[in-house]
Amino acid sequence: RMGNFLDVTAGNALVVLVVVAVAWLAYRVLARIVRSFVARAAAAPSPGDGDLAADQQAIRRAERSRRLDTVAAFGLRLVRWFTIAVIACVVVAAFLPTAWNAIGGLGVGFGVAIGGAIGFGTQQLVRDYLNGVLILGENPYSVGDIVAIAGVRGTVEEVGLRRTVIRDMDGTVHSVPNGEILVASNFTRRFARVNERFVVAYGTDIAHVTAVINAIGESFAADPDWAPRLIDTPAVLRVDPVVDPGIPVLVSFAVRPGDQWAVAGEFRRRVLDA
Repeated sequence: RMGNFLDVTAGNALVVLVVVAVAWLAYRVLARIVRSFVARAAAAPSPGDGDLAADQQAIRRAERSRRLDTVAAFGLRLVRWFTIAVIACVVVAAFLPTAWNAIGGLGVGFGVAIGGAIGFGTQQLVRDYLNGVLILGENPYSVGDIVAIAGVRGTVEEVGLRRTVIRDMDGTVHSVPNGEILVASNFTRRFARVNERFVVAYGTDIAHVTAVINAIGESFAADPDWAPRLIDTPAVLRVDPVVDPGIPVLVSFAVRPGDQWAVAGEFRRRVLDA
C-alpha cells in the first residue's frame, strides 16, 4: 500500500511540476511578446503626429508608451491570476481528490454566490475598469487634451484604468469614472475649425463685406505672430439664411488644435475693428 501510495504521489507531483513549468514558460514567452509589441506600438507614429512639433511628438510618444504599458500590465496580471488558479486546481485535483469532489459538488453554489457578488457589489467597478482598458487602448484622448466627457469640459490631467481626471476652466478638478463615459468629444485632435458668423444690417453691400473680411483674413494669415497657428487662410465661406437682426456672413477656416479660441478671439476683434 505504501508503495502504491508513493507511486501515485510521485506521478501526481510530476504532473504538477510539468504543469507549473509549462505555465511559467508560456507566461514568460507571452510577457516578452507583449512587451515587444508595446515597444513597437509606442514608437510607431500616430495619425496627426506629423502636424506637431518635435517636442510635442516626444511628449505624445511618452504618453502613448505609458498608456500601453498600463494596458499590458493589466492584461498580464489577469493572465497571471488565471495561471495561478489553473495550477491551484491541478494541485487540488492531484493531491486532494476528496476535496476536489466536494468543490465540484458545491460549484453551482459558488457560481451563484460569485455571480451575485459581481452583479450587485462590483458591477460598476468592473465596468469602470473594462471601459478604462478600452480608453487606454483606443486613445480617444490623452493627457493635455481639451475634452468634454460625462457633462464635464476641461483639460485632461490623468487617464487611468478606473477614472479620468479633468480640470475645467475655473480650475475645478473633476474625477470621472470611466464607466460613465459614453461619448468623448476631443477639441484638440489633429486640427480644429473656427466658424464665425458676422451679422450685417439689411441693405449692406455683401460683396464689399466679403472683400473686407477676406482682406483681413489675408493680413491675419501673414502676421508672423499668428501665422503658425493657422492651417487655412480665413475667408468668407457663404451667406447664411437671413435672421431677425440682419444677414449672417459665415467665415470658416482650420487652425492648430487648441488654438481655436485664441485665434477666433483675435480674428473677431480685427473684423469688428474694420
